Amino acid sequence: MSFLTTNLAALDGRRPELAAALRNLAAAGGAGEGAGEGLAVPALELKPTRSGRPSATLRGAWLHSRYDPAAEGAAFADASLGAATELTLLFGFGLGYAAEALLAAGVAVVAVEPEARVLAAALASRDLSAALADPGLTLLAADLAEGCRGGPVDAGGVEAAVSAAIDGIEPRGLRLAEHPAYARLYPELAERLRALAGRYTEKDRINEATLKRFGRRWVRNLAANAALIPRLPGIAELRDAYRGLPALILAAGPSLDEALPYLAELRERTLVICVDTALRSALRAGVEPDYTVVVDPQYWNARHLDRCEAPGSALVTEPAVWPAALRGRWRARYLCSSLYPLGRYLEARCGRPKGALGAGGSVSTSAWDFARQLGCSPIYIAGLDLSFPGGHTHARASLFEQRALAEGGRLKPAADALFAAMRGGRPYRAPANDGGSVVSDRRLSLYAWWFESRAARHPETLSRTLSRGGLRIPGLPLAELAELLALPRRRAEIDAVGTALAEARLGDGPEAAAGTALASLLDELRRVEGLCRRGLALAGSGDLDGLAGLDAELLASEAKDVVGFLFSSVDELVGARANTMEESLAQSARLYRSLAESARWHAEILGAAEPS
Repeated sequence: MSFLTTNLAALDGRRPELAAALRNLAAAGGAGEGAGEGLAVPALELKPTRSGRPSATLRGAWLHSRYDPAAEGAAFADASLGAATELTLLFGFGLGYAAEALLAAGVAVVAVEPEARVLAAALASRDLSAALADPGLTLLAADLAEGCRGGPVDAGGVEAAVSAAIDGIEPRGLRLAEHPAYARLYPELAERLRALAGRYTEKDRINEATLKRFGRRWVRNLAANAALIPRLPGIAELRDAYRGLPALILAAGPSLDEALPYLAELRERTLVICVDTALRSALRAGVEPDYTVVVDPQYWNARHLDRCEAPGSALVTEPAVWPAALRGRWRARYLCSSLYPLGRYLEARCGRPKGALGAGGSVSTSAWDFARQLGCSPIYIAGLDLSFPGGHTHARASLFEQRALAEGGRLKPAADALFAAMRGGRPYRAPANDGGSVVSDRRLSLYAWWFESRAARHPETLSRTLSRGGLRIPGLPLAELAELLALPRRRAEIDAVGTALAEARLGDGPEAAAGTALASLLDELRRVEGLCRRGLALAGSGDLDGLAGLDAELLASEAKDVVGFLFSSVDELVGARANTMEESLAQSARLYRSLAESARWHAEILGAAEPS
């Protein structure tokens, strides 16, 4: 059996559509004799080496060592790793040596090969079946990505495909590893992947800082809300409920004020989905939204709902939200799947899955994904500025603007607070929807990138922005208010769906499920604490066999993600990679001590909140 046949058989089990495309390439004339052996790619030449393993050149550039490509791949992989690396974005699969070494190190790999015919030739050159069957490897051929099929490589389409692969893995630490030859041969694609990796790195940095500051609060919120998890239905129950109906999302950017005078008329024509920060503005315009999305667990975020009575609106939230948000008067309450390990643990034991909402750092991103899952199309968004048009940060009625006005004085006017907010996130000028430019910042640009990548991933969902002076987002073109006002009236249909959902009395698991799940978790947390205390003793005595067995027990624990949640990064926890056995044992001791403390703290919090 040929290498290509063996490798494609392995790839069939993980990426059957890619395997089929490569098989078709071989059948269409790229293959030589022997069912794929000697695949003819004029730009790629296989080269023998002293080690006996093949190397290759691509358009004259060496992809691997001329002497020992496997050893070079191992060194390349080692240089790409950090203590906290959970995923490597590998630009240039080549003949697979670096990917094999990264997988052997226990790191997930998303490997991007620019040309499918080069990838097919690589799979015809050597046995890569073990790597191709490894669940840690995601292999992408750039010119087969959506929007590139049958044509030149489109960097934007590849970026969307890579983003989808990364988001599916949800790593807490990502690094880019690029072969120098690929960077020279495909400079535009290399630049896009560097920018993409940079965005994920920036997102990880923000998430780490947020976790360090608020992680314990999120655990407390989840403990307080645990009893509601089996009682409240999930957003999965609403999927496609509004198929084909237009939706209007209300975000809280300054341009929301331009839409508010027309909001009552727009409500007659669209399903209205409001983010928490915009609810006050909608109510002042005399409109209760159909759904209000609240996903940020922080205390100050819940304050956006103060004195905002919307009994005709349904709440969409996550189990870690500040408890007061769930106690408000709502037409109905729906949960999405939690982003946090404790929430996921409880959800898995308390009934059907709630349904995940896309999270791009902003509640607006979650609201858009909710509208998409409802089946709405087109989706219009008002107030999605992701910038500071006119020097403002939010709509006039928002808590942010009102606090600035209330706290301002003659010597410290409200403009000072607004200016500080605008200047605090590394501002820069960027293109606006009206053809001019507007001031945005690095944090807001991450939200814009999320919308751009999701628009590319879901081209079937037509999305438009109403923010004329806001940040221009590819895939989210500008629409005029007149376009919405010209839509037919659909309020009767929208209300009929809402009434049917309310009468269905959607429910979930038994109320006692939360108490049972918490009791089981408490037992496991106490066991984990005991294991970590034993690990401290084993690390002190240098018992490597004992440590290996103990680590296997910890990794098999159902509570491992809950216990590890509060650690923003492994780098911070244990430091740089160890160079000696003594350093490695000292790092192990620090890790066990921290895990034991985390298990103990979680047990205290959950024990106090355990439902009767």
